Formats: sequence, C-alpha cells, structure tokens
Amino acid sequence: MEVLLVGNTDFITKQWIQHAFPQDHVVIAEREGTVDGNDRLRIVNMSDASTLAETLTTYEFDRIVFFSEDLTPRSDRDGDLGTLRRLLHAIRNGQTQMLMVSGPEVEFTYPENADVRDTSKSLMSRALEELCLYYARTYQIEVKIIRSPYLYAPDRNGVTAYFNTLFEQAESGALSFHERKSQKTCFLCADDLAELIYRIFDDWTADSEIFRIPNVSNFTYGDLAEVIGKAFPGMSVTYGNDRPQRYPDDDHALRLRYGWSPRYSLKQDLPPVLQRWKEARVQEQSEKHPIWDFLRNHSKPWIAIEIFITFILEELLRTAVQGNSQLGTVDLRLFFVVIVGTMYGLNAGVFAAALACAGMALSYASKGASFAPLFYDTSNWLAFVVYFVAGAVCGYVQLRNRENLRFMRDENSLLRERLAFLRDLYHDVLDDRRMLRGQIIGRRDSFGKMYAMTRELDEVQPQKLYHTTIRIMQDTLGGDSFGIYRIDNGGRFARLMAASPQTESLFSKSALLENYANIVMALDHGGLWVNRNLEQNLPMYAAGVHADGKLAVVIVLAKAQPDQMNLYFQNLFTIMCGLVESAMVRAFDYEDVARQSMLVPGTEFLNAQAFLPKVLAANELKHDHMGDHLLLRVEDAWQDDGSRLRGAIRQTDETGVLQDGNVYVLMNQASEHELPIINRRLTQAGLHVTRVCDQEEDTLLAEASAQVAVETRADETPRNNAAPNDSASHEGGAA
Repeated sequence: MEVLLVGNTDFITKQWIQHAFPQDHVVIAEREGTVDGNDRLRIVNMSDASTLAETLTTYEFDRIVFFSEDLTPRSDRDGDLGTLRRLLHAIRNGQTQMLMVSGPEVEFTYPENADVRDTSKSLMSRALEELCLYYARTYQIEVKIIRSPYLYAPDRNGVTAYFNTLFEQAESGALSFHERKSQKTCFLCADDLAELIYRIFDDWTADSEIFRIPNVSNFTYGDLAEVIGKAFPGMSVTYGNDRPQRYPDDDHALRLRYGWSPRYSLKQDLPPVLQRWKEARVQEQSEKHPIWDFLRNHSKPWIAIEIFITFILEELLRTAVQGNSQLGTVDLRLFFVVIVGTMYGLNAGVFAAALACAGMALSYASKGASFAPLFYDTSNWLAFVVYFVAGAVCGYVQLRNRENLRFMRDENSLLRERLAFLRDLYHDVLDDRRMLRGQIIGRRDSFGKMYAMTRELDEVQPQKLYHTTIRIMQDTLGGDSFGIYRIDNGGRFARLMAASPQTESLFSKSALLENYANIVMALDHGGLWVNRNLEQNLPMYAAGVHADGKLAVVIVLAKAQPDQMNLYFQNLFTIMCGLVESAMVRAFDYEDVARQSMLVPGTEFLNAQAFLPKVLAANELKHDHMGDHLLLRVEDAWQDDGSRLRGAIRQTDETGVLQDGNVYVLMNQASEHELPIINRRLTQAGLHVTRVCDQEEDTLLAEASAQVAVETRADETPRNNAAPNDSASHEGGAA
C-alpha cells in the first residue's frame, strides 16, 4: 500500500518506518530534518496546494497519517489547520484511510483553576479534530484520531526542538522550565506510537473513532532536571509558575481493543539520549575551524585580499625587471588584469583594471610627471582603456563560462531527478502489476469472484436462485435494496419473488406493467433502465431477464448512493444481471422440460419430491427476511384433479402433495394479514383451505424430508445391487 506521512515528521526514521509500515511504500512530506529516502521511503515537497493535489493524484495513497505540531511542546510552528483542510479536501472522493495524531492539549485539565477549560492550543487541536470529523461525516472518509502525549525519539537524540533547547541551555549552565517542579511530564516514545499505528491499520474499521494514549510515566519536571543535571554538573535550574496540568487516567480502551500499552518511559530513555547528544556535540565542535569557517563564509573579502597581494607582487616584479631589455617589453599590469579577470570574473577583472590604472598613475608620479598632461592628452588614455577592456572582456568570458557550467549542472541535476522519478514510477508500476496479478489469481476478486458467483448460480430451482441473486448482488454491488419480480404469462403483472431484508416498504408485491411502460420499453430494447431524472416512486436501476424472447424477470435496485450513479456501476450491474439471466433461463428451461415428471399422474399437483424443495426454498427466503409465504392445506382439491384450484391461485403460487396425501398450496410473497382475501377468493371457487401454522409446517416438512430421503435411497438400492443379483441368478441357472 501507498502511505503518506504529513505534518510534524521530525521524529520519523527508517527504523520507525520499518516498525509502523513494514510492507508499505511510504512517502513523507518534505520538512526540515526529514530523513533521506530509500527504495520504500520517498521525500516529496508538498509546500503548496497545487503540489499537494498533484502528489495525491500521482500516488493515490491508501493510508495517510497526519502528525500535529502539538506533538512537540511549545512548538512555534503554525499552519496545521490549513494544511489539514487542503489534505482532506484533496482526498474527499477517494477510498483513503485517514489517521490523525494530535497532541495532549485537548485532554489537559487544570485542577487549581476549575474555570479554565480551554487554551489557545487546545482550541486549535479541537478545531483539527472537528475538521477531520466533518469530512468523515460529509464525504464518508474513514477517519480515526489519536490523542497522544508529547513525542520524543531516542534514536534521534530526542529530536524535537524542545529537547534540543533544554540540552543547549544545560550545556550553557542554566536550565529553565516554564512548568513547576512538581508538574508531571507527559511524553511518549515514538517507537510505542509506531507499534500502535501498525495495530490500528492492521485492524482498521470504517467507523470514526477517537482514542487517547495514556501517560503511564510518573516522572516530574524536577526529575527531568535531575537527570539532565547529572550529565551537566554545576548546572542551575529555574522553574516557572504555569498552571498545574492534569492528564486523564488510562481508560484501557487501547489495551482492550488492540492489546497495546506503552513500553518505554522518558526516565529510562533520557540518559542514553543525553550521552549521544553530548557525543554528537563534541564531534560537531571538533569539526569546526574558525579560520576556514571565516574564509568559507566570507569569500568576497578573501578574493579582494588575493587580488591586492597579487597586485603588490606584480608591482615588485615590474620594478625588478625594469632594466631588463627583454622582460621590460612585457606589460605585467596587463598580464595581471587578464589573469584576475579570467580567474574571478567580471567584477574582479574591472577591480584589477582599476588597480592597474592606479599603479600606472603612481609610476608616472614617481618619475615627476604632472597629472595634467596625463588627463588632457587623450593619447595617454589608451593604456587605461586597454586595462579596463581587457579586465571586462576576460571577466565576461569567465562569467559566461561559469553561467554555462552552472546551467549544464542544473540541467544534469534536473535530468537526474527526472530519471530517479521515472525509475521510482517504473518500480511502482511493477509493484502494482505484481499486486494486481496476485489479486486476480489468489484472491476472491475479479475472475476468482466471478467464478465463485457462477458456481453459486448453478441452480435449477428458481426459488433458490432468487435468494442467491439477492445475496450476491448485495455483497458485490454494495446496495441493500434489491428486488426480483416475476412476469406472468400474459405480460400484465409483475409479482415480487424476493427482496433485500427490511425493504418491504420499497417494493409492492404486485405491479401492473402498463403503469411502468417506460421501464418495460427500456428493458425490451436496451436491457437496462436507469432513473437519470430521479423520478419518485421508481427504482434507480432495473434490468430484465428474457426467456423465449419475452420479458420473464425484472431485477431492480430501489435506492442507490451518489457514487453509484456512474458508468462503472452501470456496467457492473449489467454484468451481474447477465450472469443471473443465464442461470435463470437455464432454470426455467429445466423446469419446463421436467414439469410432467414432477406432477402426480393425472393431476396438476407437484409430487412430494418436487414440491418439498420449493417449500424449503420459501422457508429459506423467509428466514433471511427476503420474502414471506403461506402454506395452505386444501381439503377438497381432488374433486376435479386440481383444475379449479389452479384457476383460483396466481401463476407464481405452487400446488403439491406431501406424504400425508393432502394437497397444499404455497402462496409466495403472501402474509397472514392477506389471508382473508385469499380465503374469500378460494371460497368463491368452492374450495376450503386451512392455514398451516409455522410449528406444524416445520414438523410436516421434517417428516416429508425424511420420507423423501428414504424413498430416494430405496430407489437407488436396486440399481446398485442389480449386478450382484443378476450374476447370482446366472450362477443358479448354471447349477
């Protein structure tokens, strides 16, 4: 998974990443002091909103952890609220798990000042939490909040600016606290937080929750000063008069939920932290050289000094070779200007030319020449002009070469960064490819899930298919308001066969198709109807199952979420309905072919072997709250071989005979309050019926199931024993 760490990430190290996210790819928002990246750890700059949005779009993070500035005591950094809002706004339409770790400010109480409930920092912390919860409610973002004590990281010498300031004060000999001596400290080791974050993501739920990490250390600021004082003998300590703060006691929620409790304490970790800090300080001091630091930080004065020294050496050399006939012809001042301009650039070249001109003027003066002819005679200006032109040209050439070199270096740096980005992107693509391949082959997703659904739909009894279809669609598509209607042979009515649990009010048990002509027309032509106009009292989606060229079954989704009104969901709904259509058409064809073999000879009643599974399937629908039914016993149904009974019931109802010899009617999607209407209709047909209560129905079905099982085994036994009997008779005949 891709993980983004944002906010106060100063304490994060590679070891911390290995502990909290051992199998994930981690990206850290760039911040001062952030550790370097490796193959699974990347540092990105997300300082502005555009870069943040681009990064979130590029990586598509599965998990985001936001660390508040309040995790560092007395932090002077601001900007948490704006950064968090931009972050939440950027992920509001994604499937991202968001975890925010805030400081202890919200939990602090002040026993000596009961009227004080909030401070500026507690208000800011509460605003951060409210912002997270608002986005969780509004955009269904999965958010969890951890209220943690202040953090320290032993591997990074305490790492926070707070501890660095304390150690520097102690080194100078005077340690100062704002808190009172008896005030209890409130710190948590970053390694403990890593373990908790790992366990929370490992057992993640979609509910928004707030957890509080307990402060189990009984360690006061006086004890803290005592431990620091042992590392810095002779240190003086002063305490402040801040209001005493109290952190709530452990509520054991994290221990009961995740089996987690803090293992480390500041009292034990502080001595080795101090020792490592002192060793690093000594090494840092030993690496400092005042002279080289001065020269490194003051390069321009050093260049000026070099030019002055070179100018003096040039003048001494010129004086020494003045009588030499060969060397006297060489203009050493011009040579000096060319060298300086070539080495140090335009400004240094012009400065060297000015020194050369000053040297020439002084040489004229040393010979007793007057300055008036020097200025009024333009022919004497030529040497000065040559010096300045030579210094400027050489300096310009050197400056241009330096700019070209810098440009090439920057371009190479950009190419390296682009190459590194493309390499990381290539590795990400390979990782995603491996992950997706594993999902396709090894998990119950994609082809694996399609295969499992096809196996579940391999059923020849329509009543069982209705139950399986509702359950599969709820699991796959995520809706909870599916319904299945069966169309009668005349094509006038649609009868409800099954529906999602607890959605009876959304579906009418019988619908006149002429009232839904637009839906029927869309199903006959395109196979799918979508309620794009959001018309009231109409389902959001409807798909048809056609058998023998006619509409036989309609599958509807009564309500849909806003994120389900898109082309992706439409295609997925169509695919699912296509799988169901193939299974239902196969079941209808089988039932039509095998219908005569299922009837009691000479009647229209199903025999016990065919009628019993239909009643059991109706019971299963009722048990899962997907449907309802009535089982009625008909007293005088044998008078006309059942033709009168078949004319008085619906097409979706079934008639059959059980082992007691009585005729029963299975009224699908009929409830007890509809029984008077059913009795009136059957009485008009000259039939007398009695409702079978639930207990009697269970007993009757159990006896019938046992009897059918015995008869089935009895039918199979002669076939299994046919070969031995035949061979015995042959042996007897032979004897």
